[in-house]
Amino acid sequence: MSDWESGIIQVDGERAIYSSLTEDQLLEADWYSKYFHSVRKLGNEYIWYHFDQVSLLHRHFFVSVCFKDTSLIVVEISLQGDEFPTSWDNWSEEGERKRQREHDRLLQQHLSVKPSYRQTKPYPYMEYELNWGRISSYFDPRSGNTAIAFKYKDE
Repeated sequence: MSDWESGIIQVDGERAIYSSLTEDQLLEADWYSKYFHSVRKLGNEYIWYHFDQVSLLHRHFFVSVCFKDTSLIVVEISLQGDEFPTSWDNWSEEGERKRQREHDRLLQQHLSVKPSYRQTKPYPYMEYELNWGRISSYFDPRSGNTAIAFKYKDE
């Protein structure tokens, strides 16, 4: 079983994100200050922390971590690199679809289970059900966002 199948994301080769991670633990983590990009408080119980050029699987990812009432609920990771759009200035649907295909390939490579749900229209989406929650890969042309999402069940 891979770390991802257990809901664990390693950063710099160390266990960094997992289902019981608290907001305080995140703020104290070494990788927090190393990769911190921004924080977005939504004015309700949700807060998003964003990290840039995070080293995962020998690649670089943009990582967003969302807490609700200090409990981890979702992590989104998105590949970074010259082969993918980096801003609205060079954004293209084909570039995002390329990123999504690479995300799908990573999931197939690192998960031993098959997707529990897959769709191609109106936009590509693939989801894996696991005992701790779900992992999905999506491209949303309405927002321009492409990511792998780790959605943790409420404890």
